[in-house]
Amino acid sequence: MDKLDQLKILIVDDNPNNLFSLTELIKENFPVKIYEANSGFEALRIINEQSIDLCLMDVQMPEMDGFETARLIKTRPKTGHIPVIFLTAFDPNKMLMEKGLHAGGLDYLTKPIDDVQIVHMLNMYLRFLERERNINSELEEKVQSRTSELQNSNRKLKLEIEERKKIENALLESEKKLQEAVAAKNQFFSIIAHDLRNPFNAVIGFSNFLKENLAELDKKEIDEYTGYINESANHAFVLLNNLLDWARSQTNMISFNPENINIAEIIDSTLSILSGEAIKKNIAVSNKVDEKVWTIADKNMISAVFRNLISNAIKFTNFGGKVSIFSNLSGGFHEFIIEDTGVGIKKEDIGKLFRIDTKIYTTGTAMETGTGLGLILCREFIGKNGGEIFVESEIGKGSRFKFSLPELTNYDIH
Repeated sequence: MDKLDQLKILIVDDNPNNLFSLTELIKENFPVKIYEANSGFEALRIINEQSIDLCLMDVQMPEMDGFETARLIKTRPKTGHIPVIFLTAFDPNKMLMEKGLHAGGLDYLTKPIDDVQIVHMLNMYLRFLERERNINSELEEKVQSRTSELQNSNRKLKLEIEERKKIENALLESEKKLQEAVAAKNQFFSIIAHDLRNPFNAVIGFSNFLKENLAELDKKEIDEYTGYINESANHAFVLLNNLLDWARSQTNMISFNPENINIAEIIDSTLSILSGEAIKKNIAVSNKVDEKVWTIADKNMISAVFRNLISNAIKFTNFGGKVSIFSNLSGGFHEFIIEDTGVGIKKEDIGKLFRIDTKIYTTGTAMETGTGLGLILCREFIGKNGGEIFVESEIGKGSRFKFSLPELTNYDIH
C-alpha cells in the first residue's frame, strides 16, 4: 500500500471521545492523513477546502444530522464522489438503512465501534481507493501521453499543411506569372504586328505617292506629305525604342547606373524635344520643379519616364490647354506630378494602364495614336529606381500622373 499516505480521511462526530479514539485507532493501523469535524457544518467546510477520499460520519448530531450532511456532500459536484460510512448507535433496521442509502451512504458501523471490524472495513475500502487512485493515475498518464502524441501529430500535420499551402501558393504564383508572361508575349507580338506596322505603312504609302507624283505636286503639297512621313517615322521610332527597352528590361539587359541627377535639367531637356508637339496644339507647358531638386537614379531611365509622361499629357490635352510639372517633398522622397487639363481617363481603365496584357485603344485630341507601352516602361523604370507611380484622373477635367524618387540629401555638384 505504497500510496496510502496520500489518502485523506475525515471523521465527523460531535463526541470528542469518539473522535479521539477513532483517530488514534486509524493512525495506529494506516498511514493516512486524518481530519476531524465535530459538526456537519464543520465537515462541509473541511470538504470544500480539502480533497477528502473517505468520510466516517456520525448519524446523531445536533443542528444537522449525518444523513443531511451526507446528502449535501453528495449533491455538490466537487464533493459528490466522496464515499461516506455512517456511524450509528442504533441497530440499522431497514428504514434506517434506506435513509442512509438515500442520503448517499456507502456502508455503516454500529457503536460501540469494534476495533477489528473497523480496521477490516477500512482496510478493504482503503485498498479499493488506493487501487482506484493507481488506475486513475495510470489512465491520466496514458491520457497525457496520448494527448502529447496527438499534439505532436497535430503540430506535424499543421506544418505539413502549411508547407503544402506554401507549395500550392508557389505553384499558383508560378502559374500566374506564366499566364502573365504568355499574355505579355501575345501583346508584344500584337504591338509589333499591328501598331508598328501602321506608321511604316504610312511612311511607305506617302513616300510612294511622292515618288510617283512628285512632278505634279506643288511645294505646299510636298511639304504636307513629307510632314506626314516625318510624323509617322518619328512615331515608329518612338514605338520601336519603347518595344526594345521593354524587351530588354524583361530580360535584365538594361544596365542600371544610378547617379546624382538634377531633375529640373532633365525636364527642361525633355521639353525642348517635345516643344514642337505642344506648339502645334497651342498647349502651355510649365516646369515648376525647383532647380535645387536632386535625386539619385539612372538618368536615362528617368529621362524616358518624363519623356513618356509629358508626351502623353500633351497628346491627350485639348488645343489651348495646359500641362504643368511640379514636385513635393515627403518622407525622404520627391513626388513629381505631371498634370494636364486633358480628356481624362475612365475609372475602369486606370487599373489597366500599367499592364502589358491589356490594351486601351485611345487616340489623342489630334488623333495621335499610341500603344500604352510607354506607361509600362515608366512603371518598370520607376520601380528599378526605388519609387512608385500613381494616377488620378477625371473624365473631361484631366489627369495627374505622380511618381516618387528618393531624396538626395548629401550631394556634390561638379
